[in-house]
Amino acid sequence: MLGALLPSAAVCALFVVVVRKMISADRDERAAQARLEAAERRAAREGAAGPTVDGDGERPADDSR
Repeated sequence: MLGALLPSAAVCALFVVVVRKMISADRDERAAQARLEAAERRAAREGAAGPTVDGDGERPADDSR
């Protein structure tokens, strides 16, 4: 009897683990998005150009001159 329930219990446990990982990843992504938006707002208040494309913290060279 108990052996018949084992596969269902294993699938249920796997489902719980997968859903918890998905929720955790979503929470982490939302936190990262909030940090990025806060940095953009802070940069806009300070008059900076915001995050750069290359991510090194420096503004790209202005080649329009």
